Amino acid sequence: MPDSFNLAGIAADLAAHALDNREHVFTKLLVPGVHEGIANSAIKAIDSYMTSIPGTDEVVLSEIAIESVLQPGGKDTFNPKAGAVKFKTRKGKVRQAKVDVQFSHTKIVQLYKSYLGQVKGGSLDPETFPFEEVVMNQIIARAQSDLRVKALFNGIYNAAGTNPEDVMDGLRSQVLAAIVASEVPAGNIIDAPAITSANGVEVFETLVDTIPSEYLYSDLICLVPRAIKTAYERNFRNEYGKFTRSESEKSFIEDTQIEFVVEPGLDGFTRPIITPRKNLVYLYDDEGAMNNVDVDYGKRTRDIAVMMDFQAGAGIGIAELIWTLDPQ
Repeated sequence: MPDSFNLAGIAADLAAHALDNREHVFTKLLVPGVHEGIANSAIKAIDSYMTSIPGTDEVVLSEIAIESVLQPGGKDTFNPKAGAVKFKTRKGKVRQAKVDVQFSHTKIVQLYKSYLGQVKGGSLDPETFPFEEVVMNQIIARAQSDLRVKALFNGIYNAAGTNPEDVMDGLRSQVLAAIVASEVPAGNIIDAPAITSANGVEVFETLVDTIPSEYLYSDLICLVPRAIKTAYERNFRNEYGKFTRSESEKSFIEDTQIEFVVEPGLDGFTRPIITPRKNLVYLYDDEGAMNNVDVDYGKRTRDIAVMMDFQAGAGIGIAELIWTLDPQ
């Protein structure tokens, strides 16, 4: 354990920890399974409902669409139906992102004294959680939150920006762009008032009615902010009492198999998004060429800098398989 005022020693330990655990750092930060969600809640691990695709630049998200192919036989000829096979292609792109954190002399001393207090109080074992690991874990936890809550859902790419929302085009903006571009069919979007605790059941029933039976009984999710899920459930309880099905970790649109998934990054969003599980895509660079973590000690400024570089992105597989509403 370094001397509490030996910043060079602390910086060296941080650098050694970052170097020895470089792969582990980016596994924790980037691999979505690490985002476990919250137990006994509708906030799920990302990889439980999104497809994770590693890539170093642009990823083509293609799906072969087979249109109607059946026709009468007995013609003694081969006459394939024109336009029966179509490619529906979208692209996802990983974007460069970074974490730059600077600890002043005053701040690092405060953190270290707090750490020593926890060690002396018995809440931390210095052998299991050395100071440098505690610091790195706090940085990673904040970066994870920024990546999931702000960038992955609320991002609008701006290479010159300095905020998490500037890192990539998030799923919220991509869904809205797909609606504007008519990539989400007009028939998949209902005109409805904003969902409240007075109309939630009616609006959701109308939305579910637009889903063709071949998809309704498949594995669909309903991605929502907490406020929409709460409004629906309160309206249902007020109208009908208890739900017919009760599970501690899952909740569904009543009389369907459509599971609610709550994302904190969608707070304030007024559109529920119903789509097949795994239709939304999380992209990350797993080759390591662009992933870097480093620690630098400034002798004259008496500060410690932690730097991380990586790539991440988001995408939609098939926009035609999104059902939502246009709040009036």
